[in-house]
Amino acid sequence: MDDLPAFGLANTITGFATLFSGCTCLVLAHGIARHPARWHFVYWTLVVTGVFTITLHGFGETNAVLGPRWFWAFLDTGSNIVVAWALALAVLGDYYGEEAQSRGRLLLTGAMLAGVAWHFVDKLPSTERRYLLPLGEWGGFYPGETCLILLSWTVVGLFAARRSLIPAPARPLLWLVFVLFFLGMLLATARNDVVLFPFLALHALWHLVGAFAFMVLWGFNHVRFGAEAQRT
Repeated sequence: MDDLPAFGLANTITGFATLFSGCTCLVLAHGIARHPARWHFVYWTLVVTGVFTITLHGFGETNAVLGPRWFWAFLDTGSNIVVAWALALAVLGDYYGEEAQSRGRLLLTGAMLAGVAWHFVDKLPSTERRYLLPLGEWGGFYPGETCLILLSWTVVGLFAARRSLIPAPARPLLWLVFVLFFLGMLLATARNDVVLFPFLALHALWHLVGAFAFMVLWGFNHVRFGAEAQRT
């Protein structure tokens, strides 16, 4: 197997941060204070997408190793879409009534399945790929990545609509999560191989920002669930 290029190695190594952040969230959620099952599901999806992030960049960045690159790329972004879907379902379960949850699950699951299917078709070798949101030579967002962004903004909207119900001590952490994910979205606009100055590998930095954002998200959950338990 050929050596990975510098950007590919950076992308692969930082992919472990995604995996480890999911594992850490699970361990903390079990060992310190058990979070609701819907949030454990979110943390498990993060572990899965961390595995696929590593396999894409480690096995498929430049060569077809252990399968064609398009398949690893499908699993990587496709699993990210599932993470955003799981997040949206978790917020629905936290702050919305049964009727809203029922409708929301249907709409969100339909959007997730449509996004994954569109992403799959877009990744097929026979498909002529084009950015859905092009940003010139810098990069852009393909259909699957666009679906991921839309679902992520849906999570933001669901939280924002119920912000008055979030305990005050937890709100600063939620805003920090929003800032980190927004920064991650900006970093993700660049192609996988974009490196600024001597060492700013933007895609790799996106992995790191996302991993720390999920750790802050766990902290936000820990603070608000503890405050909500004290209320009762």
